[in-house]
Amino acid sequence: MPLTQESELPEKYYQTIKPWFDENCEARFWTLKDGCEIHYRFVQHPEARGILVISSGRVESALKYSELIYDLYHEGYSIFIHDHRGQGQSSRECQNPHFGYIDSFEMYVDDFESMIDDVLLPKLSGAAASEDATPVVGLPLFLVCHSMGSAIGALLLKRRPQFFAKAVLCSPMFGITPPLPPWAAHALVYIGVRYNRLVRKKASYFFGQTDYAPSAFYKNRLMSSEVRYRIFRELYADMPRLQLGGVTFEWLHASLQGMAEIRAHAHKLTTPCKILYSGADTVVANKDIEQVVADMPNCESVCIPEAMHELFFEKDKFRKPALEKLLDYLAR
Repeated sequence: MPLTQESELPEKYYQTIKPWFDENCEARFWTLKDGCEIHYRFVQHPEARGILVISSGRVESALKYSELIYDLYHEGYSIFIHDHRGQGQSSRECQNPHFGYIDSFEMYVDDFESMIDDVLLPKLSGAAASEDATPVVGLPLFLVCHSMGSAIGALLLKRRPQFFAKAVLCSPMFGITPPLPPWAAHALVYIGVRYNRLVRKKASYFFGQTDYAPSAFYKNRLMSSEVRYRIFRELYADMPRLQLGGVTFEWLHASLQGMAEIRAHAHKLTTPCKILYSGADTVVANKDIEQVVADMPNCESVCIPEAMHELFFEKDKFRKPALEKLLDYLAR
């Protein structure tokens, strides 16, 4: 089945993709040891060539990925995706549910590892008590990540290098492009975190950050596909539970530490990997991506010229070649 095209999306999304997603992608919650409830979706292909484990970006949810999951399923893959803690339908970490917060990126990695070990693998083996599907034996697991999810995925690959057969990291967050010089941004983040600890405040927004407020399409830095952007914003308007605001000092502090660890230890990321990144990205720093690519021993990369940050939701002329390269790489 060919990949979904923008021209058919206005009707296909609501008449075909969303109903298929709601009916076929099992929706469950898993409670972690610390009490955090993680929302996940799983769809098992009857003739799967492999299992894709998706790690999404900041602000995102499994529901946002319905078009991508629909397309990849019809390419012959079973798919597992969860909402990271603090976003989507998973438990929020702060009293203000809009705060983009995490104490440490290792928490994301711990959660991801637990979701694989305690939820996905029992499903694939047929060991889950409520699992009726036929056990899947011998199929490869592939990691597919976007943006912040790529940083989380890279840290998981460092921890468990033999777990995935291959990984595809899209627009990876190995460095960000702050509006201030890096030294100034680091100093402000450090001061903000120390102040909040001093006054015993769990978190507060970084300067200029607010509760969820959707940007007009012409102002957005994510994608150049107007129809995909409109569907994304309509979904979040219809389900306010998915909405997430800006980043806190604490999230920035944790992300800077996580990205620094990836850059410093890229040579330890030995899992075969393909990195796709965008020529017109203004969210993550391409120079940091290129540094990590150069240091990873089994990595190849492709830059999609003129594309914006979210390749999985871009215009067809950017999304199609990105997904074709992803599929070709996994099929080798």
